[in-house]
Amino acid sequence: MLTIRLSKAEWGKAWRAMIEIAPIRLVGDDPIYEVLPAHLDLLSARGFRYEIVPLRPRRTEKRRHGTAD
Repeated sequence: MLTIRLSKAEWGKAWRAMIEIAPIRLVGDDPIYEVLPAHLDLLSARGFRYEIVPLRPRRTEKRRHGTAD
């Protein structure tokens, strides 16, 4: 999967176009999405601007080992 940032002015139209091909996943508030290479082909063909960004590793929650009181 690739991670892209869309222009805030165009993200709505780009999102609608991309979900016609396959599901996408929002991974950041900026709008940053995980997409497939086919999505990039579509965005380029329709003239949408995007920026490929490195995916930041997710923080994993630490397990809590509770003890009885």
